[in-house]
Parts: sequence; structure tokens; C-alpha cells
Amino acid sequence: MLKRLLKRWADWTGDKRLTDTIRAELRRLGYAVNAAQVRRVHLAAVERPGWVQIYCFTVETRTNEENPHTRRDVVLHGVSRDDGRKSRTEMLLTEDEACWRQQLDSWSDGLILRPQRR
Repeated sequence: MLKRLLKRWADWTGDKRLTDTIRAELRRLGYAVNAAQVRRVHLAAVERPGWVQIYCFTVETRTNEENPHTRRDVVLHGVSRDDGRKSRTEMLLTEDEACWRQQLDSWSDGLILRPQRR
């Protein structure tokens, strides 16, 4: 029971605006929104006094093809940049881990980095 609770806690987004932004981006990119599972949400970097926050996560979903036989499962790497002073969250969802890492490094440059969760 404790392991299951810890897993749910690790996958919990805890931010409605972030969840809504992830869903909107999945829809925009043509992925299945209702089948999506957001995993390993992690606050990666923050700017003092906490307005700018960089989150990392993965999304397990599938392509949203018209023909159900051509759908395939995908794991997307995600990074978001949220500035609390503005009402817009920037986001990147990609299958390419190198592209994800480059965007994460760019957005977190000069911010306070948080250690990665295991």
C-alpha cells in the first residue's frame, strides 16, 4: 500500500494550470489526450522569489490516428516554464531526449537547480 501511495505521489502534478497546459499541448500535437498518463513530475529549477518554475515530466500516451490499427504508444519527454507573473506557460513535449535536455538547460540557465528525484 505504501509503495502504491508513493508512486501516486511521484506522478501527481498538483498544478491545474500545468495539467491543462499539458492536455492542450497533447491535443495541439495530435496525441491522445484521454489516454495520457503524466509521470515523474519534478520541479527542476526555480527563480527567486519563486515566480519562474521549470518542471520536468514524462507523458505516456499514444498517437491519435483515425485508424485504430495505426496508433502506437509513445513516451514524451516534457519540460514547462511557468512564470507566475504571467498567465502563459511555455511547454515542450518531444520524443527526442536530446532536444528535451537542450530546452531544459536553456530555460534553467541562471536559475536555482533542484536535485533530480530517483
